[in-house]
Amino acid sequence: MKDYDVAVIGGGVAGLSAAYFLSEHCDVLVLEREDQLAYHSSGRSAAMYIEGYENEVVQELTLAGREFFFHPPEGFSEYPLLGPCGGLTVGSRGELAKLDRYFEAWSMSCPELLRISRREATELVPILSDDWLGGAVYDPSWKSIDVHALLMGFERGIRANGGMIRKSCEVIGLEESREGWKIELAEETLRASVVVNAAGSWANSVASLVSIRAKPLTPLRRTAVIIPAPNDMGRWPMVHTIAGNLYFRPESPGMLVCPQDETPSDAMDAFAHELDVARVIEEYQKVNEHGVERVLKTWAGLRTFAEDRKPLIGYDKESPSFFWLAGQGGFGVQTSPGLGRLASELILNRKAVPPNIDVNRYSD
Repeated sequence: MKDYDVAVIGGGVAGLSAAYFLSEHCDVLVLEREDQLAYHSSGRSAAMYIEGYENEVVQELTLAGREFFFHPPEGFSEYPLLGPCGGLTVGSRGELAKLDRYFEAWSMSCPELLRISRREATELVPILSDDWLGGAVYDPSWKSIDVHALLMGFERGIRANGGMIRKSCEVIGLEESREGWKIELAEETLRASVVVNAAGSWANSVASLVSIRAKPLTPLRRTAVIIPAPNDMGRWPMVHTIAGNLYFRPESPGMLVCPQDETPSDAMDAFAHELDVARVIEEYQKVNEHGVERVLKTWAGLRTFAEDRKPLIGYDKESPSFFWLAGQGGFGVQTSPGLGRLASELILNRKAVPPNIDVNRYSD
């Protein structure tokens, strides 16, 4: 029976990033239920790198990984992890006050943010509807993330450091003793000193295997659609409505369109619902003068949030060797270098977890 220092349950970006940093210091194993890594949320992400995004925890974790994204370790990836993009936040003629408040709220933390005119906005994205558009805010610092390159870099690094990754390995039982953990798979049992629960939408299911109380985690479905690209689409920025009901950006082989939906869901292999697809196409055509005649591709992923939309990190007080790494929501990719390094340090050194992300904030 093989013994490991740390067993990570879940081969998405959270589990892989933590295992990557752990593998530099200890014997680590990643167990993924599916036959490919990052099959669910991580592999379906249209991830962006936005330093001024969301709450203060997400911003801090993003900044903690800034150097990693801009200057990856030697040999991590053959390709840059970030690409030029820019972000254009647009509003209708009746939403100018919202745009003003947005600009005022974020201009301090986003120094490149610009309040631009309708004409300047349509110069950036010519398909924007003149009848609908009222104004815009532009941030040239937004970057697109090469999710595949990031995931492959984590995987290669784990293996290069002697770590083990096993796919098609569902954990069906967990048993804790003074000697550590027994991890039961379909055809064998493994041992590890520490278990890391990085199972995404299934994190509470993993905890239930050892009767650890569930945490307030809710999977939310998000839909994505690819439509044919408009003519002469160049390096357009990502466009995001101030109402928060639409974003779109160039994405091979066409235009990626998303309704920014957050529909509560069971943990499952998510798929795009026809009504959500119809709604986002309708909203896209209201904002733009680009007609949509067909859809090339649809999909959906689950983004799992805690009640306060901050990650759940740390050893569970019910079990001193069961470590949570869950609740990254829609920010798991852009926070992965910072959060993976932090998780590794907390696992190995058992330092105090910052209170605003400590999993035990929900234990009482």
